[in-house]
Amino acid sequence: MNTENNALNKPFILIVDDEFLQRLPMTEALRHGGFRVAEAEDGAQAWELIQKETPDLVLLDVVMPVMDGFDLCLKIRQEEQFQHLPVVLATALDDLSSIERAYQIGVTDFITKPVNWGLLAYRVRYILRAARTSQALAKRELELLDTRMEIIRRLGQAAEYRDNETGTHVQRVSHISALLGRAVGLSSHDQELLLHATPMHDIGKIGIPDSILLKPEKLTQEEFAIMKTHTTLGGQLLDHEPSTLLRTAHTIALTHHERWDGGGYPRGLRGEEIPLVGRLCSLADVFDALTSRRPYKPAWSVQEAVEEIQKDSGSAFEPSLVAVFLALLPEIQKIRESFPDQGLFRGEKILEMASCEGGKS
Repeated sequence: MNTENNALNKPFILIVDDEFLQRLPMTEALRHGGFRVAEAEDGAQAWELIQKETPDLVLLDVVMPVMDGFDLCLKIRQEEQFQHLPVVLATALDDLSSIERAYQIGVTDFITKPVNWGLLAYRVRYILRAARTSQALAKRELELLDTRMEIIRRLGQAAEYRDNETGTHVQRVSHISALLGRAVGLSSHDQELLLHATPMHDIGKIGIPDSILLKPEKLTQEEFAIMKTHTTLGGQLLDHEPSTLLRTAHTIALTHHERWDGGGYPRGLRGEEIPLVGRLCSLADVFDALTSRRPYKPAWSVQEAVEEIQKDSGSAFEPSLVAVFLALLPEIQKIRESFPDQGLFRGEKILEMASCEGGKS
């Protein structure tokens, strides 16, 4: 039993070559070097073996029948689970076009034929070590990115908690914005940026006094002037950041209250002077704000909100974006249903507590 466990603990190398006289010395050299080895005669056979048990490294020839080394490598790289699987070409090819193609399809490294059998195990062990180090770094970078995304999401919710303790407004606005972005042709990368940056659109509300933010009546002109500063406050909080994500969040925070006709704030931008991400967030934000309950107003019906947005097409909103919004309304409804508000708003809780204390006195 211990012998079987020891064998399974050895690095697993798959050799793919149609020539038996090439596979045999490779197999012997690697087994002698402490590896567990399997063989395949062509790419198709190798692909079947890879799906049954993922090797630690694939060592393959280029010129083979059925499926050559280039095609096998391409097939491996098309599967997400094998993105980091080391693939090494053992080849006598030395023309630049073949080498360039190999790198383009994701080959990890080369071993030149004729192979030095005495050094093969050392070379494979070195490639494995380098690949594992690279994978560990990639995993760490992914963990850091996930942590950063979570911090950004929580900061966005923290701003929303100032008047809505559920924090679901930022989630709805983010998903609606990304949906609109997809429909107007944003790349998948830019859609992801929009999804993760939009939660920060109201981060500037952190700097607005409760007496204004939670006021159940209409704001005075002076109070509204202070409320409008949440855009510039948000822009200042997110300014001078080197990452693309936070630069996008900065742009959204600063421009999501601009209007297509130039009547918005803080800078009175007009038309396409307003960045696309700001225009997308503006439309999503207004629709969700209209259809959501606030301390100062009840929720509007979807029909009422749609009529208001149609009325403001060409003034508050870009007409073409309004058309896209209307076409996507069923999907937008599903997003609203996926992130429902629950409980009272903070302002409502304050009023409720005050009412209870008044009754006790």
